[in-house]
Amino acid sequence: MDTQIMLKQMCKSDINDSDIKAICKSRGFPAKEATSRDVFENFFISTIGIKEALNSLTYEEVVFLHLLNKIHKKVGIEYFERLYGSAKPAKGYYYGTLNQQYKETLKKVKNNLVRKGVLIIIEEEARAYFSTTKLERLRFYFPTEFGVFLPPIVKASKFSETGNFKRKLLRDKLLEIIGGEQKSSPLSNKSSFTLTIKDGNLSIGDEKFRVSRLLKWQQSCWHASVEANTEMQSDDMGLIEVTLYAFSQLKEQEWLPADRLAVMLKIFTGETADHPCEHICDVGWEWGCLIKVVADGKTYYRLPEDFLENTTSSSPEQYLQVEPDGTIVLDLMTIPYTALEVLASIAFLDVHNSNLRATASLIKIGNALMTVRKESVFAWLIKNSSDFRTAIEMAEKRWGKQIIHEHLMIARVKDLSLKVQIENSFADSQSLVSLPNDYIAFPCTFLPAIQKLVEMSGHVIKKARNE
Repeated sequence: MDTQIMLKQMCKSDINDSDIKAICKSRGFPAKEATSRDVFENFFISTIGIKEALNSLTYEEVVFLHLLNKIHKKVGIEYFERLYGSAKPAKGYYYGTLNQQYKETLKKVKNNLVRKGVLIIIEEEARAYFSTTKLERLRFYFPTEFGVFLPPIVKASKFSETGNFKRKLLRDKLLEIIGGEQKSSPLSNKSSFTLTIKDGNLSIGDEKFRVSRLLKWQQSCWHASVEANTEMQSDDMGLIEVTLYAFSQLKEQEWLPADRLAVMLKIFTGETADHPCEHICDVGWEWGCLIKVVADGKTYYRLPEDFLENTTSSSPEQYLQVEPDGTIVLDLMTIPYTALEVLASIAFLDVHNSNLRATASLIKIGNALMTVRKESVFAWLIKNSSDFRTAIEMAEKRWGKQIIHEHLMIARVKDLSLKVQIENSFADSQSLVSLPNDYIAFPCTFLPAIQKLVEMSGHVIKKARNE
């Protein structure tokens, strides 16, 4: 149900004349608009008076509307418990009906938000075979058109200090590729973010290396470290997700002390217990996700302006070296993370004498040609490496053409059980590929083993040659 449909229903049947007069007064609509519900409907969704109405709310109410604006969906009366509370008892105890539990909550919602003209309220139709009360069917919606007029969600302080930022943590993570020792974390015994090289490919966990995945590891360490020290669980947004969202709202040179997260964490997570705000922020700083500064004896935090360091302008000769045999040696202490992602996408990588090396891969270059050709490191390789230059020129010549790989065989296996048997026999290899229309492709070196398997199954091999 879109905003206009909900608004039309509300104006037609879900608010009374007294509600309309209160909304007109709060939003500053002309008194005559209260006499026509059709005209009132058009005025409600306009920007008239919305900024003033939102500014009249309490800070807790503003935070709650930020939450509704973020989740962008209708909510029932129970959702407002995190804002206004309820007569709902502690777990394990029974206390009356939904109406008895949320009667006072509804009064506050209607007086403080609906009659202020900042929320749409509708009653959904009763579902067949289900007996529900009117309160259970009420739904509330914050129009997205009002979102830009919300007061700031965080009360920030502004000063120009640069702060303290643990940049080295991500850099040390890269050294895992060459066997470097890593900082202990709750993820240390898990392989989901381990940096490894297999068959010339750099992976982080079971995915190809990506800078975004590296940042995901950093935030996951923060999340796991906080979770390990708190019993709080939420079905809504997690503590770290809320914290990151709060800091993302800060403007240039704005900082936030940890205790100012308390209201937002309570409302966004739906947890009524006190949250360890200082611990959450300090652990975030420890994992290089936040910058901190101490001013007048108080600690403030904010997000780094550049998580990945401002090294994208570094000249490739500062982190790449061409060896006499044509291989490229990468300096993991200085290479920009984005440059490493580019090299991983176009080269075979290996480790030799604790050095990460790269050699040109025609297949990888062909697959990545259009996405990386504008990168500075790509241009540098063309100029400084004969092997990469040759491979890139060959890929460009063949671009858009059908390529028949050398030392590759194609077979058509019409018998499904035989095809499955062959695929299962080479399941650990990435060199055997299933193709459409019963075909498979494999290196010539696989032929003796496949022939033996086919003959043992009682099938006959037919060969086709193009002389």
